[in-house]
Amino acid sequence: MMTNMKTPGALVLLCAILMLVTATAQADNCERIQFQSGQNTHSVEGIISPDSALCYEITVGAGKTVDMAISGVNVIFSIDGITDAQDIYRFTTDKEIYTFSVGQLFRSVTDQPFTLVISVW
Repeated sequence: MMTNMKTPGALVLLCAILMLVTATAQADNCERIQFQSGQNTHSVEGIISPDSALCYEITVGAGKTVDMAISGVNVIFSIDGITDAQDIYRFTTDKEIYTFSVGQLFRSVTDQPFTLVISVW
């Protein structure tokens, strides 16, 4: 028997997470983010449509701290195997390649611009 959800927002959030996970899993090639020599921060600017997610990947050494923050209206990122539906997140690395996706939290009828900032320490 299925239990009732307490709020409609929880269902919408679940759908957004599933859409991001599915879009990332279906992506053949993610855009690789390269840090400039001597730089520890990189910004990605883009536009996300209602029915898609953009896939990115970074390569970092173990034991590094990664800070990620996204700005824009109704936009989130999810890091494969780590976290879903975030606008800011910090984690310590334990492997080298991390794949993440950017998408809309609540599906809108318009494209949404975003800026994603990634710092590795």
